[in-house]
Amino acid sequence: MQILATFEYSTLLEIAITELEEKGIKAIYAVPLDLRKKEPRLLDSIHRADELSFIDKGMIFAFMFGTIGASKGFVWQGGPIIWGAAGAILGFLIGVSLSWFIYLLKRNKNELQKGKKGEVILIVQCEDNQATVVEDILWDHKALGLARTR
Repeated sequence: MQILATFEYSTLLEIAITELEEKGIKAIYAVPLDLRKKEPRLLDSIHRADELSFIDKGMIFAFMFGTIGASKGFVWQGGPIIWGAAGAILGFLIGVSLSWFIYLLKRNKNELQKGKKGEVILIVQCEDNQATVVEDILWDHKALGLARTR
């Protein structure tokens, strides 16, 4: 039976491996995952979307401000076309800057919380009667996830 678990790389992982070896389990494989080397793209395309888009909020605000500008333009000097276009441009800039500000807040928060640690996949091969002991050891040492295979 194989038990697969994911861990954040820490001393708890090393302690878990040591405890498994003390229990007589010798077939233990630890595979570290590579960290992202490039920053994600800032704009989505029709073929690739990673939920990071600055244009969405910009278009919504452009529509709202353009509509308000056009309706007020009937009263104001310059007319509805000028004020609608000015409102759309202003709304687009506000929406894009708001998206950019939210992106910067989330990015800095995630970097502070996660740090630059990677994750490790731990593969343990054991007998069927040892599976519950292995699972208990892995859960006690803060495994992120666990799966059994035969």
